[in-house]
Amino acid sequence: MSEYQYYEFQAVDRPLTEAERTELRALSSRARITATSFTDHYEGR
Repeated sequence: MSEYQYYEFQAVDRPLTEAERTELRALSSRARITATSFTDHYEGR
């Protein structure tokens, strides 16, 4: 059995600061993080 997880968040009020992006990076090393979004996925077997 395999598992797939996908998370996507959009910053709508304002862009994320560098400090906020660094904090998000600590949560996931494989996520795509920009000033306006965070996207991460995981595929497990």
